[in-house]
Amino acid sequence: MNKLNITLKWRFTLLTVILIAISCVAIVTSMNIDIKRTIPTGSLTSSYTENFKAKENGISPALPTGSIDNSQSSTAAIVASEATMAKAVSSIYTGSIITLLIIISLGGISAYLIADKALKPVQVLNENIKNISENNLLANLEVQGPHDEIKELTISFNQMLAKLNNAFTSQKRFNASVAHELKTPLAAMKINIDVLNDGEQKTVEEYKETLDIVEKSVGKMNSMIETLLDLVREENTSLDDQVYVVNIIEDVVEDLTIIAETNHIALDFKILTSVSSIKGNEVLLYRAIYNVVENSIKYNKLNGKVTVNCEQEKDTIRIEIKDTGKGIPIEEINNIFEPFYRVDRFNVNSSNGMGLGLSLTKSTITIHGGEIKVYSEPDRGTRVTISLPVI
Repeated sequence: MNKLNITLKWRFTLLTVILIAISCVAIVTSMNIDIKRTIPTGSLTSSYTENFKAKENGISPALPTGSIDNSQSSTAAIVASEATMAKAVSSIYTGSIITLLIIISLGGISAYLIADKALKPVQVLNENIKNISENNLLANLEVQGPHDEIKELTISFNQMLAKLNNAFTSQKRFNASVAHELKTPLAAMKINIDVLNDGEQKTVEEYKETLDIVEKSVGKMNSMIETLLDLVREENTSLDDQVYVVNIIEDVVEDLTIIAETNHIALDFKILTSVSSIKGNEVLLYRAIYNVVENSIKYNKLNGKVTVNCEQEKDTIRIEIKDTGKGIPIEEINNIFEPFYRVDRFNVNSSNGMGLGLSLTKSTITIHGGEIKVYSEPDRGTRVTISLPVI
């Protein structure tokens, strides 16, 4: 059996009619009960009959106020009065029921018209939403009318469309970047293999050179695919480890010390306050902090310095990584967390990376409920702050 589907307008109308009916029935019932109690039919005749019998038995009871003397004309008058009152009460009963039905009918019609008028903006909003598709997410709904819930809903829906559009745009850009990044090493491999095949006399050196290029290209693609898989795995990663952030930073500094010395960069780590442990994933947090510190070393100036500070302020652990590198232009800061994005103009070694490290870092910090911010000025260095909540 199919479930009966009732529109919101009809539900509003039916509920209003039920409420009106209950109220009217209660009023009419109480009114009729009060009339019956106040004007009981047959009261005068009963009172007169009792007094008449008492008089025949030699008793002279006091007649009630308004009673009529025992006579034929008085009896007829009493009967006529009783009939008139009974007719009046019956007329009141009938009139109240008719009025009840009229009020309920008019109330139902009024409720339907009011509901139709009140829900008209919802119907218009629904029709406009039906016209929205993935190809016209920027077609914002018109915000009209008074500042009520419908207007707020329209504004919220437009904001949601903007977020969806950004998400779809980012996904398309990500897919295009993946295709480009995979296509480049594949093209290099194919060109070198074609050149080797076109040669009539192939030397051992040519084979080695081609194999070296193929090996580097395969290694780059493999590294990129592994990083992409890490980005996907993050969504289902367990965050139940008891993580000591200070220990992670110490491991990162220790592991990167050799790279820093090779690049003639001074690497310094300070714990400014006592730091609590947090709930999270130790492997992901290690890799996230490692990426930031490694970038500070790779893109620093000769004989530069990288400083890592860690402190806890109330329920927030704050990690600060500062370097003395070339910095990042202000207009580029919002883009550095995008997958495959590299600031090639300032980072001469950017070709060694794939632009996925900071994207992975931000994703890791976000799933831990934290926040990462970048402050930078060209030729004055970069400062990265990571905030992690203590849960």
